[in-house]
Amino acid sequence: MKEALEALERNDHDAYLKHVDFGDEMDSLRTAYMKDVLRQHLGWRREERAAVVSIDMVDAKMQGDSICTVYYQYSFADGTKEVGAQKMVRYGEEWKIRLRN
Repeated sequence: MKEALEALERNDHDAYLKHVDFGDEMDSLRTAYMKDVLRQHLGWRREERAAVVSIDMVDAKMQGDSICTVYYQYSFADGTKEVGAQKMVRYGEEWKIRLRN
C-alpha cells in the first residue's frame, strides 16, 4: 500500500496502477483513462493541501486469508494529517488495492 501511495505522490501512475486490482486486464484505452483520472484527482488534491511530508501505515485488519483493510496516514507540510483506509486483496504473494466490491 505504501509503495502505491508513494508512487502517486511522485506522479508515477504506471507504478501505482500495478498495485491495483481492476478485476481483469486493462487495455491501453482503459489505462490511459485511469491515468487521466489520477492526474485530475491529484491536481485537485495538491491545490487543496500542503505538500506531503510522509505517508505512514497505521494498522492492518485481516478479513480472512486474502483480504485486509489497511489504515494509513498522510502528514502534510502545514502540520495537518489525513487518515485513510483501503481494502486490499492477495494474489499469491502479492497484495493489490481493491477498487471494486
